[in-house]
Amino acid sequence: MADPKQEQYPKLVTEEPNEPTPAKPPEYTPPPDASDLSGLWLNDKLGDGLTNPRLTTVPVGKPKAFFRVLADPAYRRLAEVYVHKVEGQIEEQTYLIDDPMRDVIEEARRATLVTCVFRDGSVCLWPLKQPKEGEKDIAAWISARKAARAAMDGWVKLVWVRGSYQVRDAQPGYAPDPDLSKVPPWDELVRLAFGEAGIIRDRNHPIYRDLFGLAKKPDSEDDDLS
Repeated sequence: MADPKQEQYPKLVTEEPNEPTPAKPPEYTPPPDASDLSGLWLNDKLGDGLTNPRLTTVPVGKPKAFFRVLADPAYRRLAEVYVHKVEGQIEEQTYLIDDPMRDVIEEARRATLVTCVFRDGSVCLWPLKQPKEGEKDIAAWISARKAARAAMDGWVKLVWVRGSYQVRDAQPGYAPDPDLSKVPPWDELVRLAFGEAGIIRDRNHPIYRDLFGLAKKPDSEDDDLS
């Protein structure tokens, strides 16, 4: 005899949804060397866009992170520089003085430009100032030159302590030695760092005119310095 409760509640039947039929790939017979994947890749010497990017700018100033100084003499030069300080701003702008303008700007001084390299491969140029003839060599300049010499042998970071620089050594394994082959030639570094506007070649340069209170030239005459 049938159970009346089962007759009141008919049995539910669950059906699977219709699955789409996967499309068949087109008929294709691969060549015999299809297992060789080397032909898929471009020459890695072209760069992958993620590492070792080409330098487009080179800052000028003291390094703020752990750095190395390139010991190769080809990557440092003695020059005359002028450091321009804008009223109300912390950042400074360094200008190179060309030969015809040497000893013309009283505020300019000699400095050794050295090339600093950071762990990511970026670089900066650091002017190590020197005293003028008859001028006292101050602790900040002396300690900066000492730090640069230490950075030729290992990764260091500048620490300002009571009027002079000390160095903090990086821990072993921080980074390998800089790869000199990835650093642009000196002349290219200078062009990227200063450009034409960063070199005072004559008395028409806007920085010279500003220092000596000359009338501002029309904007059209300054286009060649941009």
